[in-house]
Amino acid sequence: MAEIDRAMNYFWDELKGVPGLGDHRPTEADTTKGGWYAAHGLYRAEELGGLSIRRYCEAVRAEGVSACNPGCNKALHLHPLMHTVDIFGEGKPSILANLPEGIDCRQGPGSLPVSEAVQDRTYYIPWFKQFDKVAIGEHAAAFRKVAENYEELLADDPGEKVEGGWFLTRRRS
Repeated sequence: MAEIDRAMNYFWDELKGVPGLGDHRPTEADTTKGGWYAAHGLYRAEELGGLSIRRYCEAVRAEGVSACNPGCNKALHLHPLMHTVDIFGEGKPSILANLPEGIDCRQGPGSLPVSEAVQDRTYYIPWFKQFDKVAIGEHAAAFRKVAENYEELLADDPGEKVEGGWFLTRRRS
């Protein structure tokens, strides 16, 4: 795990100060992100002229970095499990099953706007399991190059929002 931490932190160190890109890592002494599974970066479109995260990631991939995709898990408060699913066969959504009559704790679309917009502010980053300074530097250079040349991408940016999804496993019978 120490080597993964070293590699991933080096990646972020290489991108320190790059407009539009923020890290998402622990900074306190003796802390770790474990294995850095599904690591993400924080995206600030306002620092890149409003360039959409979708267009930014597309350009990074064009530079040869396959592991750069926009978004993350969709906000779970919108999942059908939180609104309609009757897990225990009680005749109503399980989230409401043990609440007093007339109480509805469900949070629908628009109720948590920050959570609902997180897909447009996050992106997947490569997962470096070994500290290979050259390879990590090449990947970081692609992220930096796109951010520093964002103005060239604005004209053909469709500005599409990232919908996201729920990456849950389906149970097999």
